Amino acid sequence: MSTETDSSDASAPKQLSIQDAVSFASNLHRNGHLKDARTLYSRVLELEPEHPDALHFMGVLEHQQGRNEAALRLMRRSVELVPQHAGFHTNLGNLLFDGARFEEAEREYREALSLSPERPEVLNNLGVLCKGQNRLDEAEQHFLQAIDLSPDFIDARNNLSRLYVRMGRTEDSIAQAMEAMKRDPGNASTREVLAYAYARAGQLDDAIGIYRDWLEDEPDNPKALHHLAACTGQDVPERASDAYIQSVFDSFSHSFDAKLAVLEYQAPKLIVDKTVAYLGLEPAARLDILDAGCGTGLCGPLLAPYAKRLTGVDLSQGMLVKARERTLYDALHHAELTDFIRRRPAEFDLIVSADTLVYFGEIGPVLEAASSSLRPGGHLGFSVEALEGTSDDYRLQPNGRYAHSKTYLERTLLERGFDLRAMDRETLRLEGGTQVMGWVVIAQRSHRIANQ
Repeated sequence: MSTETDSSDASAPKQLSIQDAVSFASNLHRNGHLKDARTLYSRVLELEPEHPDALHFMGVLEHQQGRNEAALRLMRRSVELVPQHAGFHTNLGNLLFDGARFEEAEREYREALSLSPERPEVLNNLGVLCKGQNRLDEAEQHFLQAIDLSPDFIDARNNLSRLYVRMGRTEDSIAQAMEAMKRDPGNASTREVLAYAYARAGQLDDAIGIYRDWLEDEPDNPKALHHLAACTGQDVPERASDAYIQSVFDSFSHSFDAKLAVLEYQAPKLIVDKTVAYLGLEPAARLDILDAGCGTGLCGPLLAPYAKRLTGVDLSQGMLVKARERTLYDALHHAELTDFIRRRPAEFDLIVSADTLVYFGEIGPVLEAASSSLRPGGHLGFSVEALEGTSDDYRLQPNGRYAHSKTYLERTLLERGFDLRAMDRETLRLEGGTQVMGWVVIAQRSHRIANQ
């Protein structure tokens, strides 16, 4: 999403008019001096509570820092004061999009375009929204219009490339990504998009070439390293590195829920519903529950009714900021999952992990740690992507996630202290317009462990 913070550059004069103060504050804001910008915006609003620019840019800042209700109030008021400001409508649309309020977001984007039709960043954002709602032809037209207005708009070309993958038009996807690469050869997002398009087209050698070129420029880039291993099958790690996880999830934590909503993401509800049904849980259950790999807290509202204490752990700080906004968790921890649960013996009655173990290939160590972290008779519910049609235990896929075979899961659960209670094949999400199938598993800490 593209955000607008247009104001003039300013250096700090000894005395500032109200408008100069807003300009100086927004300059601080753009350059990352958020604390100072907040102080100056606040001072302006003390003097002139209805100053539209100060209200709006303070709202943008609140959104950047995860205070979305405050952001919405401020930005709505600025739009009420200056309804003809296309940039205000654009930023409000972005805030609403990130909150998965898609109809409202679309209204704001269309209002921005009615005020100023030739705005490629708004057309791009509207394309992303339409793509998420499966309005693929509309999305294509919006991206094409954005590119026509701004041929060097790399984000729009990358988004169009991703759209063409979803539409099954891999040749068009590759062509768009190659054009973006020609215009900005070192762009990391374009490299990622082009390699993904090649992989989806079955052109793994071309994808491998992109990753190797990328690593020549950035030898330690965690995404390039991880996906090169996925495409070559060489030097495949037993689990995704901490650096890879953080690079993937910190970068889009603000819009994570919105993106999963449009992918029809089912894992949290599937796992919790099946666990609740299997255990016969009532809201008075009062369990100590761990949300393992809690992300933005999508499982939180589903687990909270059954929790005496609800704990979350995640490796992404950005995700934890969003989870904290839900005010559902008694504790949130920034930590690597296996290490975290290994240090907490017999602390939980239930551990739930929605699509976290897809970043583990060898799941034995994390299952063993989970077994020790559960009290006798405790349960574990988790999801992984399904690996079928092969004798492999698990495989790192070109999308960067691991898939696991049913027999491997059954064997490893037994070896690491669990009795399998249920394993169902379910659709976890859509990817490129295709159903992603997975295993939803419920296991119980083995009485063999409890009796030792």
